[in-house]
Amino acid sequence: MPTLQQLHTRAVLERMLRWTFWVLATLGLVLIPTVASAGTIKLAWDPVSDADLAGYRVYYGTSPGVYTNSYVVTQPQNSADLTNLQDCRIYYLAVKAVDSNGNESLGFSNEIIGMPAPSATSVVVNLNPLPVTGSASSVKQGTLTIPITITGTNFDTQATPDFGPDIQVNSHATASCNQLTANITVTETARVNTPPGPQRLLKITNQNGPVGSKSGALTVVFNEQRADIDGSGKVGGRDLLYWQNSFGTVSGNSNYNPDADLNGDGVVDGSDLSLLAVWHGHIFF
Repeated sequence: MPTLQQLHTRAVLERMLRWTFWVLATLGLVLIPTVASAGTIKLAWDPVSDADLAGYRVYYGTSPGVYTNSYVVTQPQNSADLTNLQDCRIYYLAVKAVDSNGNESLGFSNEIIGMPAPSATSVVVNLNPLPVTGSASSVKQGTLTIPITITGTNFDTQATPDFGPDIQVNSHATASCNQLTANITVTETARVNTPPGPQRLLKITNQNGPVGSKSGALTVVFNEQRADIDGSGKVGGRDLLYWQNSFGTVSGNSNYNPDADLNGDGVVDGSDLSLLAVWHGHIFF
C-alpha cells in the first residue's frame, strides 16, 4: 500500500501533467486587432477551465524564447494590455497558467511576435506642384495616383494604411519602422474634410493585427468642377435643378444622386447648395 507521501507525490505529478496538458492543448495566444496607443500590445488567449485556476502570467522579451519581463493577470480575465514598451522593437510573448498556490504550468502557450501598436503622426503629399496650393497634406476630390509619405512609429514590414472607403490605396511599402510610402487615389465623391466637415481618420494596421489611428492627417477638399453637375462646362440653373431633385435624400435612397452630394457626406442638403452658390456662373474650360 502506498504511503501518504507517495500519494501526495503522485497527486502533485498528476496535477503538473494536467497543467501541462491544459496549456499545450487549449491555451492559444493571439494579438488583438484593435486600435491601441503607441507603446502598447493588446493580446488575448484561450481560457483554462479549472476550479483551482487563479490567473495567468504573461511573459515577454525582445528575443525568441527569452522572456525578461512578466505580467500577472487574475482570473477570470484572459487578456492583457502591455504598455510602456519600446517603439520599433519586436517583442516575443507567451503565457502560462497559475493556480491558487502560485504554481505555474510547466509549458508555455504558443509564442507570438509583434511590435507595439503603430502610430501615425503626419502625411505628406509628394507632388510638385501640390494638388492643393499651399498644403502638403490636402488633396482634392477626384485626384488620381498621388504619392504620399506617412511618418510615425512601429510600422512593421506589412503595415497597411487605410483612409476610408472613398480613398483607394493603390500600393504601399514600409521604408522603415518610422516611415511608410503609399500611392493613393481619391474618388470623385470622396467625403470633404475641410471645416465644418469631420476630420478624416487614418488607420495603420500591422501584420499581426495591432492598429493605430490618426485623425486629420490627410484632408480632402472640394473639387470645384463637381459644381458642374450636368457636365455642361458651366455652373448654372440646370445644376441647381439636379440638386433640387435630390434634396433631402441620403445614400441608399432611390432618388439619391451622388453627383449632387458635392461634399460627399452621404446626404444632399444645404451644404451642397452652398458649394453650388459659390461656383454659380463659373465656366470650366
